[in-house]
Amino acid sequence: MPPNAAGGAGGGEEGEVSVREGCYDDATFEEISLEAMARPRNEKSVEYRHIRLKNGLRAMLISDPETDKSAAAVDVRVGFLSDPADLPGLAHFTEHMLFYSSEKYPEEDEYSKFISEHGGFCNAFTSTEDTNYHFDVNSGDFEAALDRFAQFFVAPLISKDGVGREIKAVNSENSKNLNNDVWRNMQLWRHLAKKDHPFHKFGTGNLETLKSDPEAKGIDTHEEMLKFYSANYSANLMTLAVYSKFPMDDLERMVVTKFNKVKTLGKEANVFDDTPFDPREHQCKLAKVVPIRNVHALDFQWLTPPDGKVYRHMPMDYMSHLIGHEGDGSILKRLKDLKWATSLSAGPSPESYSSHSLFLISIELTDEGNSHVPEVSKIVFQYLNMLRDEGIQPWIFEELKSIGETKFNFRDKQNAGYYTRELASGMHLYPCKDLLLGLHHVPQEYNEDTIQAVLDCMTVDKVRMMWLSKTHKGKVTDVEPWYGTEFGMDSLEESLVEDLRTCGRSEHLRLPYQNQFIPTNFDLIEKEDSVKEVPEMIYESEMSELWYKPDTLFGTPKGQVYLSVISPECYCSPEAAVCTNLYTKMLVDSMNEVTYYAEVAGLGYSIQSTTVGIQLVFAGYSHKLLDLVEEVIKRLLAFKPKLERYEVLKELMQKDFENTRFDQPYQQAIYATSILCLQKKWHIKEYLEVLKHLTFQDFEVFLGRIMQRVSNQVMILGNLTKTQCVGFVKTMEGILGSNGTRAIFGSQFPEKRVVQLEGGRDYVYSQPVGNEEEENGAVNIMFQIGRDSFKRNTLMQLWVQIAERAAFHTLRSVEQIGYIVCVMGWDSHQVKNVYFILQSSSHHPSSIDASVEKFLVSFKTRLAEMEEKEFEDQKSSLEQVKLEKLKSLGQESKRYWKEIDESAFSFKRQELEVEELKKLTREELLEFHQTYFEVGSANRRKLSIHMVSHKMPNPEGDGKSDAAVIEDVHKFKRTMHVIPCAFAADNR
Repeated sequence: MPPNAAGGAGGGEEGEVSVREGCYDDATFEEISLEAMARPRNEKSVEYRHIRLKNGLRAMLISDPETDKSAAAVDVRVGFLSDPADLPGLAHFTEHMLFYSSEKYPEEDEYSKFISEHGGFCNAFTSTEDTNYHFDVNSGDFEAALDRFAQFFVAPLISKDGVGREIKAVNSENSKNLNNDVWRNMQLWRHLAKKDHPFHKFGTGNLETLKSDPEAKGIDTHEEMLKFYSANYSANLMTLAVYSKFPMDDLERMVVTKFNKVKTLGKEANVFDDTPFDPREHQCKLAKVVPIRNVHALDFQWLTPPDGKVYRHMPMDYMSHLIGHEGDGSILKRLKDLKWATSLSAGPSPESYSSHSLFLISIELTDEGNSHVPEVSKIVFQYLNMLRDEGIQPWIFEELKSIGETKFNFRDKQNAGYYTRELASGMHLYPCKDLLLGLHHVPQEYNEDTIQAVLDCMTVDKVRMMWLSKTHKGKVTDVEPWYGTEFGMDSLEESLVEDLRTCGRSEHLRLPYQNQFIPTNFDLIEKEDSVKEVPEMIYESEMSELWYKPDTLFGTPKGQVYLSVISPECYCSPEAAVCTNLYTKMLVDSMNEVTYYAEVAGLGYSIQSTTVGIQLVFAGYSHKLLDLVEEVIKRLLAFKPKLERYEVLKELMQKDFENTRFDQPYQQAIYATSILCLQKKWHIKEYLEVLKHLTFQDFEVFLGRIMQRVSNQVMILGNLTKTQCVGFVKTMEGILGSNGTRAIFGSQFPEKRVVQLEGGRDYVYSQPVGNEEEENGAVNIMFQIGRDSFKRNTLMQLWVQIAERAAFHTLRSVEQIGYIVCVMGWDSHQVKNVYFILQSSSHHPSSIDASVEKFLVSFKTRLAEMEEKEFEDQKSSLEQVKLEKLKSLGQESKRYWKEIDESAFSFKRQELEVEELKKLTREELLEFHQTYFEVGSANRRKLSIHMVSHKMPNPEGDGKSDAAVIEDVHKFKRTMHVIPCAFAADNR
């Protein structure tokens, strides 16, 4: 598949046309013309303005009266490629330290606390050449938030007291990635480059690289960080993007007055032109790598011209489209036919930067394919030879241009914080007239030479290959120093090189067909006068119910179809669950040659097994959406499994299940929580046991039962008429009926039930993490609140909003427990819970549990002493979050489908919960805390999941606890009551 995004930089500055000089007291700027800026067709009310402050900082201002969330981002053109050689991770560490405080706001953590308490989110990241800071917040609090944000760059207080703590935070962040193959592979690609080139660097940093030791190392990290900040954080190297509902002149005033005092050095951004590879040492090479997960993969990487400098031609996107294609004639189709591969992706590598792009092909191999690496390599080069023979095709470029323009013109609104983050980064890469086109990868000009230049680089002599497989264990001797990845690198064998050079092309490989799914009709349906603002059931039969709502919010030619095929056979046993899961995978696999074209054209779909049957979701342009749905349903019913694909996908499923033991410990803790709390949930260990004995004949027998009796829940939203939707459901019922399918009996409807923890008791369940090499342990501490109730829901949401930031500051910033500290509300089939999720390499889970209990005691005091104004501010902030406008038809569909899928049908939930929120008092919130979180309360229901690292020593003390220890999961669940199913009437 092609990647979601392409890397690269360049673009050059736009022609600067000074429209006027602006002045606010002593703060001046110039406005730069945006008359020719390309914009989406559906952005009718959005206004853009581009200004340059007197200090050189460039800002893009976006005024959107329809948004109720405001956001800002600053992108500083310096990243870890600029780290000093003796301080790897310094740029990343600097990013962390700026969050502490400033001269204007000296209270520690003031910025993050303010953002969190006003319905927002803030974060930052450091990449090769950029450090990006971003936030979003309720619009009413935007100017105050922006003022705090600006102080990062005006006058930060980079406290020496925080250095030790934040080095530990960086180390903890690095620790969570040590057993992640994606991070390990990225660093290994860098390691296998010139040692004196910045590309070779370790960008994250850890305790070893950042620890201050002036006597032994002659390095004071705090002083070096101050030097780094002073030398690189220059206004003329910064871009700012702000997005808000405020009028443009108000945004301009805010930006100019708050950012005009950022200092400027007038320096140029660092450039890294020198090639990172020596042709003799680093190209035409094969690295054999031992991965963490049980996976076989073969990657090909080439150095190519910088894609960003020819962004209007999008040569990387052209190559990604062809090499990553999955239809007939593609590399993947050929490898699948040979049972050698299960997936392939192609596109710009994450290691790309402005001076050099890197093109990556990554193939996931089967066990059999792992024994045919030379042959797999040959097929890749045969395809490249075919592309050379056929030449660069204008019609393919025009097809991509058409698809790109359609997606651009009808794109959904994005999260405000994400949008400003991308805009600020993009301003370094593209001139403003093409900024939005560049960010959305819309090809603009056909240029055969730039595409050919990429293809010309993709030769045997220039390739870098990486072969990942646990079969290399014990056969390789090198170790990458930062992640401990075992590998060995050698030149490609001469016989293989010669074979790849002379392999010619294959009759099985060809260019894709022209795409028949590209939409051409973008007309909007005429709305009925009596159209409803929420879904209504417009059709009901013995087998189906159809919920419908036309698009009343977004005005785009798109639709969403949700279809739940409820079958009592699908989850009645672990065997049934495995077979249903395998069935959905084989369906997707069998349809890929057709549906891949639809996905390229903007028609997405997914099929997955659930605890009640099979769920299908379709989204995209309404012109051909129902055609795709009908085609998929026909193929679903006509599906006949093939033994060879069964074997391949069964192998893939087994690996997927086995590899869950390498998930992050906190993910394992959340999974264990679901196993304990859901009345009916089979365990992955049971699935693995089933797979050992499952035969193709068993699978075929199961398929004969799965569609005998079903019930269909359907929801359709968007640019589709009632007549179209009812006609579709009736057609579907006709197809099912002709297949012999009948409606299920009422007694067969599957139930979704949750175990009820005993009030006044604490439970603890402890397990070792799955990966013996994992340094981190984790906890998920769950407090079970109860069934869906508007008032209780809002009390819980308000409590979480206030506790979230307080817990993060106490448990992460002050106590330094670990990088991952999270407090959140969690729904389990309409039962509300509060989760405390923490992961640590330094604190034992039982110690973390005790720290959470201490926090809860102190948090009660915080609630008791909260002033009325702060309480009302918190309520107002939550109200704004709950009433935030939906940004896309997809968001709207997910919200309504959850209500239908859970049989709640509270389509006005947000408004009704806000009514309850307005009536809440401080006393009720304190009572809520005492009821559900205070030790000794008869209604406190606490379950602690402890995932313990094999490398972590037992905690100090006797380890005694009043909590009931769960030894046997199944025995525990059999002895517990279950919570009755909730219905919509329960909230009335």
